[in-house]
Amino acid sequence: IAVKRLKVWSNKADGEFAVELEILGRVQHKNLIGLRGYCAEGQEQLIVYDYMPNFNLFAHLHGPQSAECLLDWSRRMNIAIGCAEGVVYLHHQATPRIIHRDIKPSSVLLDSNFEALIGGFGFAKLIPDSKTQVTTNVKELASGRKPIVKVSSTLKQYSIVDWALPLVCEKNFTELVDPRLNGNYVVEELNRVIIVGLICAQNLPEKRPTMVDVVELLKGESKGRSSKVGLFTLLLK
Repeated sequence: IAVKRLKVWSNKADGEFAVELEILGRVQHKNLIGLRGYCAEGQEQLIVYDYMPNFNLFAHLHGPQSAECLLDWSRRMNIAIGCAEGVVYLHHQATPRIIHRDIKPSSVLLDSNFEALIGGFGFAKLIPDSKTQVTTNVKELASGRKPIVKVSSTLKQYSIVDWALPLVCEKNFTELVDPRLNGNYVVEELNRVIIVGLICAQNLPEKRPTMVDVVELLKGESKGRSSKVGLFTLLLK
């Protein structure tokens, strides 16, 4: 097992603890971390989970495990799809619906088979309607880059979307892929990841896909049905 202990007690931390317990008590999905137990006594607040031997996604993309490059392309695609399926459950199947609001590499835990389980529900929100949100973490997974990209020659910082879009327009797709993969990736799957990342980053919410759309796109099951995909599909041709 693994135990999460709040470092500092405060009203804010107390609220996050209560929210996380409520959410974990509601959800049950193969790609969402499960609650094994908890302790709330005085200022001591603990949450007990299953232990994840492969740590989290951040450790493999940017942390101590990144040098080993244990995440080959197949594992990365599986993690992306697993995360998306977990969010589909939160957005469309949970009652009431749940918005995570803090999905990032460090909140994507990896079990012994590198299956993704989403954790970190302290900022989650229960909603009674169908509003949803999506994230652009899929591009971080493919490129191995952080959401904010530093350019040493100019000392400027760019979002990962600002960095990726010109490369897509130039059809310079190989520059989008984590160099630690040594070119070992599936081109068709890379194209799907690029499309998902770009349409999820649209400024207008109504132009973004639902998480059901995202899962279908990542799996190659959309068959071009969504009009939101059209422009970006043309860019890849």
